[in-house]
Amino acid sequence: MKQLLGIITVFALGTVVLQAAKVPMSPKELEKESSHIVSGKVISVTTKVQKSKVERALGLHRDRVYTIKLKVTSVLKGNGVKVDQEILIEAWQPSTRIPPLPGLQGHEPVPRQGDEVKMHLLKNKKEKAYQPLLPNGIEIIKKAKKLK
Repeated sequence: MKQLLGIITVFALGTVVLQAAKVPMSPKELEKESSHIVSGKVISVTTKVQKSKVERALGLHRDRVYTIKLKVTSVLKGNGVKVDQEILIEAWQPSTRIPPLPGLQGHEPVPRQGDEVKMHLLKNKKEKAYQPLLPNGIEIIKKAKKLK
């Protein structure tokens, strides 16, 4: 009887879709799934916290969105990007999750200004920025020297 009551309670409250953190992709998967692969130097990184576009469950969910301006030094895959071109890349990480839920954890690592990076990207035709593949589409080749 208790099991039946538990099942009825779950259906009465509705179901919640839970996502798990995404396993890092292998180098072969990154190459296959990306529309563009570029290397370059990070010119700037700006951040803003906004309502999550990823987490749709009930609650207060905010993401930290990073807009990365990259000066391309080489294009390994993809059309429409040229060497010395500056492109915008949008990465994210969760900022607030109330209630705390398991789910996607965004991009790791996120580069800083001056870092040299290799990025596996997707081009969204509706957006002007590229998106790195989740979760490890950003590889920091050389960290920028810290200012003293």
